[in-house]
Amino acid sequence: MLGWDSLVGFFTALLVALSQAYGGNLGLAIITVSVLTRLALLPLSLQIARRALAQQRILYGLKADIKKLRQRYKSNPQELATNLSELYQQHGVKPVSSGNLAGGAVQALVGGGLYAALARGLARGRSFLWIGNLGQPDAVLAAAAAAITFAASIVAPHLPEQSRIVTAILPTLLTLFLAWRLSSAIVLYWASSAAMNGVQALILRGHGR
Repeated sequence: MLGWDSLVGFFTALLVALSQAYGGNLGLAIITVSVLTRLALLPLSLQIARRALAQQRILYGLKADIKKLRQRYKSNPQELATNLSELYQQHGVKPVSSGNLAGGAVQALVGGGLYAALARGLARGRSFLWIGNLGQPDAVLAAAAAAITFAASIVAPHLPEQSRIVTAILPTLLTLFLAWRLSSAIVLYWASSAAMNGVQALILRGHGR
């Protein structure tokens, strides 16, 4: 796993260098790296999100046709799958896109590398704002991360208006549950990334009007 170790080592070195540039402020270094990596990936993220929204709109328009096919072939799953595939092909729907898979893999690789760098104990004993030890959980930060996640989720353009709040609650509760147990350094990265998700969602909503 030389490639993975090199990636984690790169993020570790970057965090250390930025922390030193900020006078030992690791928290600010984490926020900077999180925001910069998300900004670098923003064109790719927006492209993936726009494709997903376009596919979603097509599928919404095909709801009646899909329902008819499900009723007609409810006792024949193989025939249903064949007809659904033909319907999707006719309207340009690609349930799995190679571009989306590649883009998602890049995002996961970068996020995972930064996450692994923070998990190596780099933040142990470091303080930031009210947080005495970035290596330990912090209740206030966990609540803030959950609030940011809720705000970012509720502005997501793909959520149906009638269930927007209910749909946003699940990721919020999951964030709160995990952030309550993870080190503050990781939660700080998580909260920064969630804030960038909100920015991306607002850009998509603005272009969708």
